[in-house]
Amino acid sequence: MAIYWFTDALPMAVTSLLPVALLPLLGVQPSKEVCQNYIKDVSMLQLTGFTVALAIEKCGLHTRIALKTLLIFGTKPRWLMLGFLLSTWFLAMWMSMSGPTVAMMLPILEAVLKKLDSKPDLEEEDDDIATNTKSVTGGKDNEAFELRVKEEMNGKVKQEAQPHGNSHHTLDTLPKVEHQDDDDAAKAKLHDQKEMEKGLTLCIAYAANIGGLSTLTGHAANLIFKANLDDLYEQHGQEAGVTFATWLIVGFPCSVICLVLAWIWMQFLFLGWRQTLSLQKDNTNDKAAKKMLRKEYENLGPMSFAQKAVLGHFVVLVILWLTRDPRFIDGWAWFFKKGFVSDATSASLVALSLFIFPSERPRLLCCKRNRENPGPVPALMDWDTVHRKMSWFVLIFMGAGLAMADACQKTGLSYWIGYQMGGLSSLPPWLMVFIISVGSTLITDVISNTATCTMLMPILAGLAVSLKVNPIYIMWPAAMCTNLAFMLPVATCGTAMVFAFGRVTVMDMVRAGAGLNVICVLVITFGMNTWGKAAFNLGEFPFDMLNATIANTSTVTMVTTY
Repeated sequence: MAIYWFTDALPMAVTSLLPVALLPLLGVQPSKEVCQNYIKDVSMLQLTGFTVALAIEKCGLHTRIALKTLLIFGTKPRWLMLGFLLSTWFLAMWMSMSGPTVAMMLPILEAVLKKLDSKPDLEEEDDDIATNTKSVTGGKDNEAFELRVKEEMNGKVKQEAQPHGNSHHTLDTLPKVEHQDDDDAAKAKLHDQKEMEKGLTLCIAYAANIGGLSTLTGHAANLIFKANLDDLYEQHGQEAGVTFATWLIVGFPCSVICLVLAWIWMQFLFLGWRQTLSLQKDNTNDKAAKKMLRKEYENLGPMSFAQKAVLGHFVVLVILWLTRDPRFIDGWAWFFKKGFVSDATSASLVALSLFIFPSERPRLLCCKRNRENPGPVPALMDWDTVHRKMSWFVLIFMGAGLAMADACQKTGLSYWIGYQMGGLSSLPPWLMVFIISVGSTLITDVISNTATCTMLMPILAGLAVSLKVNPIYIMWPAAMCTNLAFMLPVATCGTAMVFAFGRVTVMDMVRAGAGLNVICVLVITFGMNTWGKAAFNLGEFPFDMLNATIANTSTVTMVTTY
């Protein structure tokens, strides 16, 4: 199945059905047990969380957020880069697929780049200058002075105009060196413009990947990690403790640090240190781009009732996620039977409300709608939109990964592989985590992040049990690093769409992505060994000796049989 995923010989969703067909036929597991892995708690969390994201997209709230962010940070190259990074990063926190986020941001980027590429319109400014010179000379035209000012604005003083019309040089008698300098300057300016365009384009793809590290629902790989971890802890009669709220303890700080360092790295790589540190004022093109963004934002008009309602639902969902089980105090789940309420419960309630809540102001009490449409109004979300835009293959793909992980654990294969990797026990724990994280990053650059995480999680779970290391300490950074697909366009939908945008080459992605991979791996490793280790007590093996002995016994048995 892994070979089919690598080569894409069959569609990924079709390949994901192989466990249902082969595992029962090979006598590994009954069909009933295999099929139960295809719809689990994390599957419903993915489905309902994506439904909320589609509601944000349908009402246009994401466009309003993106444009407002760009207006706040301005249109100078380095601040424009930060604006695109932040807006894409924030949206990617809540949209589990990078493709829709990137698809929404690319048209905005294209409009900005067109304004930056266009030549300044100097006609109006020339007229203002002519008017000003008339007022200075008592209302009479001073053509020589006008000519010199206009050409100085263009950066080219091609002839020195004299007050009485005397000129020492004409255009034909100018030295050829000046023309050569002008050509070199034009080429350098064009090169800088192209580099800036590449940097802005790549920022969108990279921010989408980095933003998904912040929250549990930010990437499908995050949910795959949680599902495998929950299964492992359930086998030992314990709870893993990784929820939406606790994920933020490690994921959010790592994501913020990676974003800031990515901004600095992209500035120095594509803008150069001089432009990065310059304090010059906005030029005419920057002002034109800002004017265009302001116009686009004004064209959106005031927030509609639907946008306010969706925003309210979104805020309620985040609050429910954060307060369900914050660990340091009892959350609202304490009022219900233990273990019965999860993050999928909150997401399902909010998603259900989206299909009921009206998209226009209801006619109740003092609230009145337009009398031209007295009939019923549509809800904030409709099933047709979900049916057309939902990434259904991701649910099947996650199910296949969980089915294979379950089979590996029940047959002892994952423990056997972990036993074969026992040589890593001689390494310091932080170095072992770093090596595993680097390996995950390199694999995900050539294979999709979900496929990489699906294959690695069962193996790393078995490795953790064999080495008696906290599974979270090994599996969590590896899962996060599977989302660091920066170097090649094949790993995620976002990088593929940016590459298809046509402004960057593969070498541009390799040049920028290699350094960013190193930066993010170091940040994640540092975070897991500092605040992550302290928050989750990762220095201790969580399973008791009885369960650990059972796991090791199955491993030894399989190794002996082999």
